[in-house]
Amino acid sequence: MLKTFSTLMVAGVLSVSSAQASLLYKISGKDMAEPSYLFGTIHMICADEFNVHAQTEKAFNEADRLIMELDMADPAVMQSMQTKLLDPEGRKLSSRLTEAQYALLDKFLTDTMGMGLTTFDGMRPFILSSMVMTSQMGCEQQMSYEGHFTQQALQQEKTVDGLESVDFQFGIFDQIPYQEQVQWLIESLEEEADATAELDKMIRLYVAEDMEGLYRMIAETDAYAEYTALLLDDRNRNWQQRLDADLQAPGTEFIAVGAGHLGGNAGMIKLLRDLGYTVEAVSTKVQN
Repeated sequence: MLKTFSTLMVAGVLSVSSAQASLLYKISGKDMAEPSYLFGTIHMICADEFNVHAQTEKAFNEADRLIMELDMADPAVMQSMQTKLLDPEGRKLSSRLTEAQYALLDKFLTDTMGMGLTTFDGMRPFILSSMVMTSQMGCEQQMSYEGHFTQQALQQEKTVDGLESVDFQFGIFDQIPYQEQVQWLIESLEEEADATAELDKMIRLYVAEDMEGLYRMIAETDAYAEYTALLLDDRNRNWQQRLDADLQAPGTEFIAVGAGHLGGNAGMIKLLRDLGYTVEAVSTKVQN
């Protein structure tokens, strides 16, 4: 069975409760002076399908501060990411591949990047999985909600904060066995039709804001079940305490994290409600 690792990454590891029917939520109560907002992103989407609804734009414009998984407005964050592309233990992908697998990955990199596997041999497998996923999206230009909100925050002179560090996020993937990551990478190329179909289905569900469909799709994948605590639950609980302090501070927050962090029994919606906040879906279908 194809493990949809790159699909999980682009979706922010989507796993949403069937009870949720929106990507935008208003947070109030617990003696907050003004409401804040929680928005579920998809980390990459084709430019022609990228859309910030009027209600989301309004909520963002009302906010004093943008909070994301990483502080993408900090140049040091991007610089740190660039320094971590290589496997920290110096492992080479070529040493884990059969001759046929090597040829397959080498051809993909040559066709898409203009350079073969020898150039990328020392990279972390999940970085190359991201490259494969981007290629399989089938569009020349992709957009990032995190990038969009960061740009808007800088233009509006909003404060930008991150919930995690680059070291922490890369450390998450270091806890997934190297060989398993290599296998996911190769399967995405060997079973390209299936990988492309799964990615397209996930994007269709996100665009339609079909939370129930997204939940069913991801809940059935082996990779999600095995690593849900590592990729989602433990991080959400860390964020719960951090965001409690942020929400009690003066001002309005716009919190934009991968949609997979919103739903489920350990999702941000439930965890914030457990703290005493009122978290209500805002229909992004309403246009001004």
